[in-house]
Amino acid sequence: MQTFQGLAVSDGLTVGPVVRIDRGAAGLHRIVCDPFRERALYEAAIVLAKDELNRLQQHACGQDADILMFQIALLEDESFTNEIGDYIAAGAGSAAAVERAEQIFAGRLKNVDDDYIRERSVDVCDACRRVVDILDGRPSRRLHLTEPSILAAELFYPSDLFGQAPGMILGLASETDSETSHAAIMARSMGIPAVFQLGKGVAAAAAGCRAVVDAEHAQLIIDPTAAQLRQVKTRRQELQNSNALPDPLAAAPCRTRDGTPFVLLASAACAAPEAIQKAIQAGASGIGLLRTESVVIKELTEAQQVEAYKTCIKNSGGKPITVRTCDWAADDCGQWMDGMQTRMEEETTALTQLSALMQAAVEVPEGALQVLFPMIPDVDAWRTRMDQMKRCNESLKEKGLPFCGNLPVGCLIEIPAAALMAGEIIDAGADFLAVDLDDLVQYTCGVSRREKPTPADNPAVLRLVQDVMHAAQTRGVPLYLCGIMQKDLETMPAFMRIGVRNFCVESVHINTLKSILMQTEL
Repeated sequence: MQTFQGLAVSDGLTVGPVVRIDRGAAGLHRIVCDPFRERALYEAAIVLAKDELNRLQQHACGQDADILMFQIALLEDESFTNEIGDYIAAGAGSAAAVERAEQIFAGRLKNVDDDYIRERSVDVCDACRRVVDILDGRPSRRLHLTEPSILAAELFYPSDLFGQAPGMILGLASETDSETSHAAIMARSMGIPAVFQLGKGVAAAAAGCRAVVDAEHAQLIIDPTAAQLRQVKTRRQELQNSNALPDPLAAAPCRTRDGTPFVLLASAACAAPEAIQKAIQAGASGIGLLRTESVVIKELTEAQQVEAYKTCIKNSGGKPITVRTCDWAADDCGQWMDGMQTRMEEETTALTQLSALMQAAVEVPEGALQVLFPMIPDVDAWRTRMDQMKRCNESLKEKGLPFCGNLPVGCLIEIPAAALMAGEIIDAGADFLAVDLDDLVQYTCGVSRREKPTPADNPAVLRLVQDVMHAAQTRGVPLYLCGIMQKDLETMPAFMRIGVRNFCVESVHINTLKSILMQTEL
């Protein structure tokens, strides 16, 4: 019996056989006699890899489809293919060239401070491994489970988890994955127990063994004793009985111990409208941040975007939705996905999205759909967004299309500059404010998320949030906190004490935060 301590990323308790995901050996670094032949082999492998990804995408939905689109875009990216071509021309084998590009481009993303973008480094590795396998004549690495099993890996790639039948994945155990990885998100959405950051060598030690994934204690137990298995059986029965009952917390009023009301909103992605429904069921009063980068990744037309937003609205069950427009800051994407970045930054992209939102809002009550603009450093940037709204309004009038011309618009406060100018931004037309706590901590304290985490309730951050809140209150404008990471949930009472009453978190954390705030005495 061996017990390993890690990080619980998805609740639950399970026991079963362990299947290790083994990446195998590195690419075969064959002797290169003809660079032109190596280039031809590489180009053929790219075609085959894209065909595989396109086939997978036909059966994928939500975030899985987004990931596949990202990988296809990578394999088509000019800077990526040029890097590989230059290395082949210098005498490298095609497989070695792809592996080198993998290290370069994945490394760039790993150094980005945005959690979402940083996790895309795994997608780069996944796509490159697929190409290398084709070049080296290895069969597709798709996992085929013959019985319900616990999966263990050094690091999960998205393709490791695609296409598995319901109930076949009992739990996940990872040596290095984070709580924001695709595997963690998938585990939470599917209710699969998962413990990550277990340490080097755990996957190999667990392979072929019977194990327990115990998220309550953040443990992986390999070869549990008979007594431990009996305890697990008892605890699982207790959990099953408790889960069969409606969660009383979801129905409980959102009030602190001394009766102060608060509001809980959820974050979700436009690519996964089913997550909106789950968030509402979990007790969210609405969607405080709907991410929309997928509409650009998928290159959706205006009409397609209208339908996507309507689907999200339908799944909200009448609860309000705040849509964050595409957020792809230059320092987030690095200089490696030039085509993607260009599309994000093009004004036509912004105008198309705004026009689609105005049309989708026709079918909801006034104020039920809001627009949130990110990366606003000053009043001039805000006025640029307002000008775009005006132009969309005029264009839709000319076309004779039904639309809502008075969508509530808000500013996402991510940097100290925006926080200091919050009052002026409101005066320039902002109807509400949202404070991205994760970004504000980073930029205020001058730290990277890769460094030792800085508590969200840092005095400087609290003061900035308090100043923003004062600007909003004196002008009668609503404000809420978003970008609240799991590690920061326990610090939210500090923000309650300075007057914040509205919070936006992932749906999986709603009841956890609710419990924390309900126990708070102001």
